Amino acid sequence: MAAEVNTPKPGNRLSPSDLWLLVLLFLVPLIGYIHRLILNILIDPVSQELVLTDTQASFLQGPPFALAYGLMVIPMGLLVDRRKRLVLIGVGALVWSTGTLFCGFASDSSELFLARVIVGVGEAALTPAAVSLVGDAFEGHRRGLAMGVFFTGVNAGFSSAYAVGGVTLEFAEAGYFAALPWIGELAPWRQVFCVISLPGFLIPLLMLTLREPIGEVPTSTSESSSLRTLFRHPGFPRVLILLIAIASILAVADNGIYAWLPRLLSRLYTLQPSEIGVSLGIVVAIGGLVGGPVGGKLSDYFSRQLGTAGPLLVVLLGTLLALVSVPLFVSDVLALVYVGTGFWVVAIVATTTSVFTFVAVAAPPQLRGASSSIVTAAMALIGLGLGPTTIAVALEQFNFARERVDLAILVSVLPLCLVVVTLAFIVLRLHRRSTSLVPISAREQYTDNNVSIER
Repeated sequence: MAAEVNTPKPGNRLSPSDLWLLVLLFLVPLIGYIHRLILNILIDPVSQELVLTDTQASFLQGPPFALAYGLMVIPMGLLVDRRKRLVLIGVGALVWSTGTLFCGFASDSSELFLARVIVGVGEAALTPAAVSLVGDAFEGHRRGLAMGVFFTGVNAGFSSAYAVGGVTLEFAEAGYFAALPWIGELAPWRQVFCVISLPGFLIPLLMLTLREPIGEVPTSTSESSSLRTLFRHPGFPRVLILLIAIASILAVADNGIYAWLPRLLSRLYTLQPSEIGVSLGIVVAIGGLVGGPVGGKLSDYFSRQLGTAGPLLVVLLGTLLALVSVPLFVSDVLALVYVGTGFWVVAIVATTTSVFTFVAVAAPPQLRGASSSIVTAAMALIGLGLGPTTIAVALEQFNFARERVDLAILVSVLPLCLVVVTLAFIVLRLHRRSTSLVPISAREQYTDNNVSIER
């Protein structure tokens, strides 16, 4: 029987249905991001069999997924605002799982490109649907917590992609899947894609255990789910555009680091894929488990003090932490590289959580999906599209030794972090100087919780 998820009511405790929704908000992105990122841990054996250069391999890691994801996420966001969220998540999971399965049967780079496009199309609805669900299912002072749980799941997917991918590859190489029909005769890296795809086919069944929360009624009958309506709200588009810039630039840096960390550890520190998968998995998991809840709880805490400026303050703090973590990648000490990775993950998860928390509390209720989809599309098209290739180009253009991936990360990522810290200061200052920045729906959310955002 489907769990009841209705319009949030004031109270100090979460209902069992709310807790189950939080579980799925963690579990679904975990599975989805494993599918998205599993190629990173397999890129070396894939490159060897398909005879790819570093730049060609990085192209497969970024643009195919990013192009499909970025082009589809805004249409999906508009569909989300028409309250088809659970259906979209279920259908999307079937599509992205099929794409991951097809990766295991790709005979050349063009077929792998197409399979990655399918994964991107399937995952396009996930984040807009999650932001919209959080906006309708939880009270304003708990949306940061719920978004924190979602992005903790995202980073659990990041960490699991390395850990599960590395261990599964080791199992495949040891012949554990040899008896499986169709899969057993494939190369080990192909077996990993096929095995990893299976849990995603269960997500539609999990969606059947939920019911759509009842959406908020628009404040005006003239309001509709369209991008034109969104940009008519005074002040809000300026903040949204700046947040898009921050999230997109950070996505370039983040996707570049995630794509190249395995090669940094294998080339400079001579670690094996299974060692890389487990060690990075542990570090990224810890960082995500810290960054998601901390970013969400801090957003909720500062929201009670500062209104919708609260999440923006956390964005600033997160970008500062990201900045100071980058030099640790070039320390030539493996332990410090892991420390830098952990700090980086905490910073990125907390910042991303806060960006989408702001959308959940400040966007008009009937436009949360569209608002979040714009942010997500920019992060995909710019971040996923440019991240891996940016570091590859730096490695080649600066004539660094093949193993000095750390130097390529430094010269690529550090300037990007300086830019986002500057933008975070600007957006916080812009918000706090404006009293008409947030749509009336967000003002009512905080008024209902005895918090005023008026200056």
